[in-house]
Amino acid sequence: MIQVKRTHLYWLLQSFGWSAYIGLILFASINSKGFYLNSSFLINLVFSFFLGILFSHLLKIRVLSMGLLKLNGIRDFLKTILLLITISLFYVISTKIISIIVSWSFVNIGVLSFIINWSSYLLLFAFWLTLYYVYFLFEQNRRQEIDNLALKAFQSELELHNLRSQLNPHFLFNALNAIRALIEVDPKKSKEAVTLLSNMLRFSLSTSYDRLISLENELQMVDSYLRLEKIRFEQRLDIKKEINDDLKSFNIPAFTIQTLIENAIKHGISKLIEGGEISIRVDLDREHVLIQVANSGIFGNEIDLGISLSNLKKRLELEYGNNYTFSIYQADMVFVEIRIPTNR
Repeated sequence: MIQVKRTHLYWLLQSFGWSAYIGLILFASINSKGFYLNSSFLINLVFSFFLGILFSHLLKIRVLSMGLLKLNGIRDFLKTILLLITISLFYVISTKIISIIVSWSFVNIGVLSFIINWSSYLLLFAFWLTLYYVYFLFEQNRRQEIDNLALKAFQSELELHNLRSQLNPHFLFNALNAIRALIEVDPKKSKEAVTLLSNMLRFSLSTSYDRLISLENELQMVDSYLRLEKIRFEQRLDIKKEINDDLKSFNIPAFTIQTLIENAIKHGISKLIEGGEISIRVDLDREHVLIQVANSGIFGNEIDLGISLSNLKKRLELEYGNNYTFSIYQADMVFVEIRIPTNR
């Protein structure tokens, strides 16, 4: 489709360019003294128009077939000059033959007059080829930019897939640790935990190739995980949620909230003898969606994101570029906040 549009544009520009040239000749001739407009002159102009399109197109075909557009060295430059000389010479000869046929008379043309006439057309075709060179360079740069963007997108997609594939072992390791802690203490609850884990794995596999998933689906995964952890921690874990229902169909990178929850439990709740609270908030914040996970506890002066949060930050960067924020701060709880744009 794009190629067809370019072809149409090429012929449109060809027609416009040669029409403009013929129009200038007609305007100059009419305004010259002693000029008499006749049918033979007009017929010659019509033939000059079509011959101009024909020979300039032949020039383009030869330049492309000879690989002269890149102008690799003086040799290609000389070949281009020779081609211009040949094309312009054949154009002048063709127009003179048409002129003789139309007027039914042979006009003796001096050598100097012929050379001047031919030189003017040589410059005209050189100008045409220069314009085509400029278009070629522009198109080449545009295609290179598109190829670079496509390559970058492919690399980003591949990197996202690799980062995503690292999540499943990490998540599975945390979940199995939770179940292992239950087996000896409460076998009945451990069976329930295995059922929850199987549901989580099923969900994980069903979304393994999805870069983005709805907030609703993400929260279903989080609920299963929190139920699993609730079995493990019992009264030591309190969960609070504040979810904007209007955002449930909004797409976010898979495992975003899940990663924050795992991190909050591993580095926060599990280190507190009395346990603590995990708070989940998802809401609109102007032109961004705010995802906030807070947990009881404190962190030191140096913040170590670890593998999971570093992985998440990299995925967010690949997905949103610089149009997101990621922050960790201490208030009455440890807060991790992510803001991602509502429009991309």
